[in-house]
Amino acid sequence: MEGLESANCPYFGRIAQEEEAETESGATDDEESVYLPASGLLRAFDANRFLRAGDARLIAILGPGDTGKTSLIASLYDLFQMAPIATLDFAGSDTLHAFEQACHDARAESRRDVPFTERTPRGDVRFYHIDLATAHGEKTAILLGDRAGEEYREAADDVGLTVNFKEVSRADCLTILVDGERLLDSGHRHNLKSSILMMMQAMHDGGILPIGVSLAIVLTKLDLIKGAEKQLRVERDFQNLCQTLQETFGEIFSRVGIFEVAAAPKSTALPRGTGVSALLQFWMLPTYQAAIVTPPTLTFGRAFSRLRVYDDGNE
Repeated sequence: MEGLESANCPYFGRIAQEEEAETESGATDDEESVYLPASGLLRAFDANRFLRAGDARLIAILGPGDTGKTSLIASLYDLFQMAPIATLDFAGSDTLHAFEQACHDARAESRRDVPFTERTPRGDVRFYHIDLATAHGEKTAILLGDRAGEEYREAADDVGLTVNFKEVSRADCLTILVDGERLLDSGHRHNLKSSILMMMQAMHDGGILPIGVSLAIVLTKLDLIKGAEKQLRVERDFQNLCQTLQETFGEIFSRVGIFEVAAAPKSTALPRGTGVSALLQFWMLPTYQAAIVTPPTLTFGRAFSRLRVYDDGNE
């Protein structure tokens, strides 16, 4: 810590006097230790604990790589540092360190010239957790699924990969992010739209889209679009994409919300977190409870017709 070489440090490798005294007195580490959770991202097993405990929302944030998923999550946490959002108060989190790491490079303390957010690494889905409290003291846990966008894109070429998307099959709200910066680019706009549609089609064909789930379609990087020469074209492309998604998969969703956000603007055109409050309110809407359909009981006159296939669970 003082810049010395370890060989020149008089304390390197020595047991502290306090530890020596405790060892001599017979005290053990277990008697004085205090458990502190790591506060990193949650695995699926840990996320299930919140879903079983009480009122909770699981939000699956989908989109190709570099669309702004982590930026959106970080901006939500940063907004709660300043004030409640839409009458909702921050009431705790088991992933504080993960939130701080996601926010750091977008803050002045990082000494970066422009805000930056690390891309989500490939691998199993991880979850950010945040507890929100209403004015009446009711508490709801929000679990935000974060998976590398490349994995969602690859599922369009191999439907079998969708079986791994547990955050989608269990989601209360699917949130599709549409990269506004790519819609501005004439060479990428059509590819972006087709990627999102193929990604959703793959999950539909894989049978993992839960019936009655909410859908939020979010145009990101709004600060780059406002005032741009191709702003009207971007808005038209986004509207057409929203319409196509609703026409193609509309029977699956209980409600659809359309939003525009600037989670981590790279200029002063819009404040950080623009549009995030409205999106959060949509996430907090009551979840849809699918009705349990009981198949009708059929009667047959002939005894042979009343026979049923016996399945003992073995193939």
